[in-house]
Amino acid sequence: MIRAQMATFPARQDIMLQTVASISSQVDQMYICLNEFTQIPVELASIRNVTAVIPATDLKDVGKFYFPPSPEDIVFTIDDDIIYPASYVTDTLQRIDMVGLDGNVFGYMANAWVFKKQKNTFGWRNYKFGKACKDMFAVDILGTGTAVMLGKDVPPIDRLSGSTGFVDIRFSQWQKNMGNHMWTLPRTDAYLSDNLPPKLQDSSLFHTVARSGGSDLEVETRKLISMADPCSGKPWRNVHKKRRAIFDEN
Repeated sequence: MIRAQMATFPARQDIMLQTVASISSQVDQMYICLNEFTQIPVELASIRNVTAVIPATDLKDVGKFYFPPSPEDIVFTIDDDIIYPASYVTDTLQRIDMVGLDGNVFGYMANAWVFKKQKNTFGWRNYKFGKACKDMFAVDILGTGTAVMLGKDVPPIDRLSGSTGFVDIRFSQWQKNMGNHMWTLPRTDAYLSDNLPPKLQDSSLFHTVARSGGSDLEVETRKLISMADPCSGKPWRNVHKKRRAIFDEN
């Protein structure tokens, strides 16, 4: 089964429905965690392959992982403020075909911890989903709004407890602990588009959590940096050759 998983909340109902319209027909089943809703919107109830659930507590972005998949499922985690192109699922599966999903997780929003020669120090290289990317690069963080993986590589929700607002970091830690490699995928400029209107900008978890400077976020980020892949920021072919050579030596 190919499935998509999303979390949302009432203020975003209108844009969420636009996101659902852009991707629900591309997957076998779509699962939506309706944080803080009091009832399931009639528009969702009318879509045959959508399963929507109102959780007992507000799970925020962790709600994407409320629905445990089967190990062999192909799982797309998505955000409620992105419009996905009509060929998103097909394009993505084609782009990952040469590498394969076993032991690998892919996405379009990512960060790599790299050495920056100009500043003579390490820092983040950002791969934004709305910007072009010419190749497939190894990364340390994948944004869970544009990620794809096998069901067996979807973290159990209890492993994400306490990471609301920065689930991408905990998700990426979990992938590293499991020995999976993370990659950002090639795409053209504006392949994916941000659908968040200005009036909802302040509701973004980036503004409410990522910029808060909270100690939990800092601790989690430092932990992830300590796990950084020495191949981060390098293209897949170069990384593959290097890892192949090490394997052959051993």
